[in-house]
Amino acid sequence: MTFVQRSVRLSGGRGWFTGRDLQAPPVPIGGEGNLAHRRPHRPSDLAAARREVAAATGTDATTWHLLQQVHGSDVAVVDPAVAPGKELRGVDAAVTAVPGRVLGVQAADCVPVLLFAPGAVGVAHAGRAGVLGGVIAAVVEALQAVAGTGPLQAVLGPAIGGCCYEVPPALHDAACEVLPGIGARTAWGTHSLDLPAAVRRQLTDLGVDVLGPPAPCTYDDEAYFSHRRDPGSGRQLGLVVRDAHGEVVA
Repeated sequence: MTFVQRSVRLSGGRGWFTGRDLQAPPVPIGGEGNLAHRRPHRPSDLAAARREVAAATGTDATTWHLLQQVHGSDVAVVDPAVAPGKELRGVDAAVTAVPGRVLGVQAADCVPVLLFAPGAVGVAHAGRAGVLGGVIAAVVEALQAVAGTGPLQAVLGPAIGGCCYEVPPALHDAACEVLPGIGARTAWGTHSLDLPAAVRRQLTDLGVDVLGPPAPCTYDDEAYFSHRRDPGSGRQLGLVVRDAHGEVVA
């Protein structure tokens, strides 16, 4: 099977979200389709999964720019001086106007965001700390800086929903003080945070057109990795690349 669960093509760019292989036999740690090299660490399986995704997306996995995510709000800018395939360390978002450079965001409950603009693309890793700390505003500002004028669009990938992201009441209340409206209730009635809805509102407030319906909840949908459901299972990827000619495809 292919691990690519969804593909999008917008504003001169292409993007994909991966998932896991539910038909694969269980393994002691990790899961078939894991794309993250830090945890768990099974190099041969990781390399095979990345080759499969690269083949399905028409990209070269050795040139992907993955983020060393730290739950912050810093943004990397990939320009021609950045070597293809270089890991972008200590950032939770990246943008580029260079055609053919693939940006990747890893997630297993946090919200993976793909951003598109005429002449540029971007990614963001939006977990609780990043959403409250301004990563969305930071990546939109950076994308505008490299793209210039033009409409911005975004697609949100699979992430844990307010239905399942249970948090202690004190954490819920503190988050709501920083970002009113982020609070929610789980399906079983306890305090939770709705990160996908909060990210969607932040993008919309910044003038970004968020396309598509809400993505699947990673905790509920076993087609995706979920750190809450299974901390050792792995991560999926959101990938985005600017088209060589920057054409706009509806």
